[in-house]
Amino acid sequence: MIYMSDSLNNAKRNVYKVNSELQNSHLVIQNFGNASSRFLNGFVIKPSGIILRESNHKEMVQMDLEGNKLDGDLNPSSDEPTHRILYTDKDINGVVHTHSKYATAFAQANLEVPNLGTTHSDFSKYSIFVTEQLDKDEVVNDYELNTGKKIIETIKSKGISMLETPGILSIRHGVFSWGKTIEDALKNAEIIEYLAELCFITRNLNPSSETIEDFISSKHFNRKHGPNKYYGQ
Repeated sequence: MIYMSDSLNNAKRNVYKVNSELQNSHLVIQNFGNASSRFLNGFVIKPSGIILRESNHKEMVQMDLEGNKLDGDLNPSSDEPTHRILYTDKDINGVVHTHSKYATAFAQANLEVPNLGTTHSDFSKYSIFVTEQLDKDEVVNDYELNTGKKIIETIKSKGISMLETPGILSIRHGVFSWGKTIEDALKNAEIIEYLAELCFITRNLNPSSETIEDFISSKHFNRKHGPNKYYGQ
């Protein structure tokens, strides 16, 4: 029991830390955004609408994968059901949601972020996809849950695994990123924003800019992530 208490306490500290880093980044404004981390058979997530500098790690909320609160006095983030659905993928251990400026602009315009160069290819061979719009019933009933389902459907329709892309644009909403850790998910949210800004600048300089050739994209992705990767120490 002591070990379990210590492990939960550590998980909450980490989630609080990453949410604080997110709050102090250029990826969100005010109290927008949230981050969560898988923990045992569920996850830990930031409470809804709190001011982090006036809070502490103990207020982070532990949830199970059925939507039940296991620990915490506050309500979890309103995006908790979206995080929960994403954790049904066994490879995902961290999720971050942002409303970063350029990536959200692409989401609002219903435009994916195409892969135009090697910078993008270092993180994914594919575009940063945008989900389809939810219908009225999906919004009225279980909006956040259906947002997560739409994300999973979109990735599956592309025939790739979740970890082959750093995240996705939820149409007219914002960014959901993920990773093997909550720290990776935060880095991926930053990556998506950078790629969206880079794409915006590139297409403004040259509206005819084409997507990168597959053989170059594959080379750059595989040297960092492939079975015979050789980037790094």
